[in-house]
Amino acid sequence: MAIPVYVVTGFLDAGKTTFLNTLLNRRDWQDTGILVIQFEAGEEEFQSRYNNCYSISFPKKYLDQQPKQVIGQIVDAMRRHEFDEIWVEWNGVVPFSQLQALLLQPRLRNLCKIQKVIHIADGSSIENLLGRTGGALPEQIANSDFAVVRNVHSAAVYKRIRRLLDGINPGVEIYEIKAYKDLYKQLFRRRENPVNFFFLTVVMLAALYFSARSAFEALQIPFNTIINVFLGIILQAVPFLLMGVLLSSAIQVFIPQRIIERWFPKSLGMGMLAAIIGGFCLPVCDCASIPIFRSLVRKGIPVPVAVTFMAATPVINPVVILSTYYAFSGNMKIVVGRVFFGIIAAVIIGLIFALWPLKGQVLSGGALDRLMCSCGCYEDAESVTTFTGKLGLFIRHSQAEFFSVGKYLVIGTFIASLVQVLGTGIFTAAQSGAGLAVSIIIMMAMAFVLSLCSSSDAVIARSFANQFPMGAIMGFLVFGPMMDIKNVMMLSSGFSKRFIGKLLFTAFIVCFAVVFLLSGLGGM
Repeated sequence: MAIPVYVVTGFLDAGKTTFLNTLLNRRDWQDTGILVIQFEAGEEEFQSRYNNCYSISFPKKYLDQQPKQVIGQIVDAMRRHEFDEIWVEWNGVVPFSQLQALLLQPRLRNLCKIQKVIHIADGSSIENLLGRTGGALPEQIANSDFAVVRNVHSAAVYKRIRRLLDGINPGVEIYEIKAYKDLYKQLFRRRENPVNFFFLTVVMLAALYFSARSAFEALQIPFNTIINVFLGIILQAVPFLLMGVLLSSAIQVFIPQRIIERWFPKSLGMGMLAAIIGGFCLPVCDCASIPIFRSLVRKGIPVPVAVTFMAATPVINPVVILSTYYAFSGNMKIVVGRVFFGIIAAVIIGLIFALWPLKGQVLSGGALDRLMCSCGCYEDAESVTTFTGKLGLFIRHSQAEFFSVGKYLVIGTFIASLVQVLGTGIFTAAQSGAGLAVSIIIMMAMAFVLSLCSSSDAVIARSFANQFPMGAIMGFLVFGPMMDIKNVMMLSSGFSKRFIGKLLFTAFIVCFAVVFLLSGLGGM
């Protein structure tokens, strides 16, 4: 039977040896035979109080130059003693994958198996270290099951660090250590059985549904309608979101930076033309275009070009064209008008970002985001050369991206469902006697709060055709796919607030101006 291996990771001076000294010298552990393997020599030494621990240490240079000798010494120690557990203190500047490769060597593979990986994070330095010390540290966090945060002096800092760790490794358990008393219980508590957890979640959701329904019905709010609208939007959006996430991950993992630098048009005009053609060819709605947009910015595509792509794609792609044609009974003026206005507005928005670039960071991850992709893919994607390795990165990237953006989609969709059920009367009432400019603004505001999928919003727009002029309907069809509540929520998962605010304001002004000035064309 393989001996369980517990790995302790963390940057230099994070407190790994202190952690081992405190944890392994517990009185109730004195009869457990433990092998402690240290791949790092810090200021503090590991000392066994009850002599039940046998320790060996390997300098980083020895590990790099003579890995076979390292394996031989570990195997010899395991043969001379009977160990119940192995604890590894891993070097803070060495990638975790190197340890995995070491333990997968034939001589060790059947003798031991990694049971749990614990990351020690020093709260006073972790925010400065990430993104400035290479990929080893975030890779260690990404592979951890449990993170221990120490030296945190305020709730706000802990909240920030927790968000940071959770962003790198969404599944990690995070524990703020104030005393070691409860740490053992937290570290080795049994995780909830997934089946039990599933049924418990179902029961809680059912209880929440019935209690919330009673409260809403008491207030005469159509709760069932809100839930139906919410589920309708989610079911409609998730396939497109998944498509966008897969495309985004493929760009991130499979397309090398040098290919984009070599082949993507260097001039602003040609770059925008490429963005428009790309948007015209990709059958993705607004839910899918945002992950791709983020991936393009990370790959170094100029922001004005990427903005043009994001604004144009959900308005002019083939699915939107066909749905608009179907909803308006083959009226080509509406179809062509939507595509034409969408292209004009997207190009102007991109030009505004080119002429008045935003100062400061566009991506919210700052230095961390420039080095890595905040998704757990902390190996350098271009250093992974095998197809199997690339495929693994692609799956991990897709998974992290889907959950990163998906939670904002759920929140935005729920808000939009509430507004869609409760607030549409306000918009239609405001239309009475309004001029074209006011009607366009009303329909653009309605598109923003309703947050419909661009592949099907034309059907809803058609239902307002008897109450609003066609120019206002066009405002709905052009602005809604570019920016709405759920899009703003999804953008907030990866972009700075200043950038999102500027994009929202610019898109609104440009779409209004384009539709108002050009809506007379073609008899609209």
